[in-house]
Amino acid sequence: MVVVRWLLLLLVPVSILMVPVPSGLTPLAWKIFAVYIAAILGLILRPAGEAVVMLSVIAFGSFIVPVGQLLSGYGNGTVWLVFTAFLITQAFADTGLGRRVAYWMIGRFGKSSLGLVYGQMLTDLILSPATPSNTARSGGIVYPIFRNVASTLNSEPEDNPRRIGSYITISGYAISLSTSAVFLTACAPNILTVGFARDILKVDISWMDWFIGLAFPALLACLVVPYLIYKVYPPELKEISNHKELAAQGLREIGPMTGKEKLLVIFFVLAILGWATSSFTKLDGTAVALLFFACCAIFKLIDWKNVLANNGAWNTLIWYGAIMGISGILSKAKFFVWLAKVVGEHMNFVGVNQALVMGILLVISILVRYVFASMGAYVGAFIPVLFTLGLVAQVPPLPLVFLLGASSAYGCLLTHYGGAVGPVLFGTGYVPQKTWWKIGAVLVAFNFVLYMTVGLGYWKVLGLW
Repeated sequence: MVVVRWLLLLLVPVSILMVPVPSGLTPLAWKIFAVYIAAILGLILRPAGEAVVMLSVIAFGSFIVPVGQLLSGYGNGTVWLVFTAFLITQAFADTGLGRRVAYWMIGRFGKSSLGLVYGQMLTDLILSPATPSNTARSGGIVYPIFRNVASTLNSEPEDNPRRIGSYITISGYAISLSTSAVFLTACAPNILTVGFARDILKVDISWMDWFIGLAFPALLACLVVPYLIYKVYPPELKEISNHKELAAQGLREIGPMTGKEKLLVIFFVLAILGWATSSFTKLDGTAVALLFFACCAIFKLIDWKNVLANNGAWNTLIWYGAIMGISGILSKAKFFVWLAKVVGEHMNFVGVNQALVMGILLVISILVRYVFASMGAYVGAFIPVLFTLGLVAQVPPLPLVFLLGASSAYGCLLTHYGGAVGPVLFGTGYVPQKTWWKIGAVLVAFNFVLYMTVGLGYWKVLGLW
């Protein structure tokens, strides 16, 4: 099966190269497109890990496109912003601050199962600005703590899963994909989406622009989702009388707050301020992230050995850098301009309501998620197409970016494999696949209605369309 995937990865771009160059495109642009398709197919088919696939694409692509151009993405600041933020996540694990926040939330909100999950949501939300890997944040920091609470309350996958463990698990997945839309740095593909928006729609979206644009609908989703799941998939245990004791025990095991944790809080707050005020301080977001990491490293809040062992960070650096580089040179070759022109010649949007067009694009963006096993692969493969269609339809760019940016995250809810955090939580065995998909469909439908009503209305008030 792996051999077949590699053969497809080779044959498809070769077939493209054998086709005559379409009118309006340069031979170089067509060659770059063939390499780009190979990269996207690699992310979808996954004959090997993302980094191996991307390096292989670059290696073979260098025979038809100058290798310096293929490697240009590694000089892209947004790639290093993602990489650095991955490493910052390590500081929350190394210092124990992530666990401390979670236990504090349990003591504060854990009187009921619903309150406990809201505490889970707030923990995830607080950590999200500095953790672009929602797998690391939700699956590696937040969920394990609340999973332990379920065990303490005698709810195991094979014994009383519906007592509270199932509710915590499916909520953890939905929460992760809700908080991922609030901040630009809360999910790595958000930054890739912004890069495509700059290349195709010609709009620059800063960290603060993203937050202002998505904070209201995304935070509303964060508030509603735990309650919605509580109603459609309620836990058997409603009240938790000993929640304060559970939190106190966990905090006793961690011990008093250390100097390193206090320093991390200071650096974290300063980083948030740096990102949030970049529109008028002119501080580059990547520079803020690098400074944050440098401070953590200098004050030994991060062990360099753990940095070297952070496979997720290095893997992301390799494949994000590759896809950003190939996408960038494809944009410079005017490929997306040509594609928009071709689509425009075959699709008539004259007289079609702008909101209707955005709704149609949003529906398409959701339905295709069943065939994508990675949020990053979906964004890399499909967001440029949707942006191009939006460009042809002349819909307002910012609402389109926010609509599709949010759906990149919540669209993963349709399956248990749509985002990397899904297999982590689903793999515990608390929730059957059929139930997982049913609840996911309900949540996606809710998000669709939310963003098409509240979202579009909010952006109308902001004057974005």
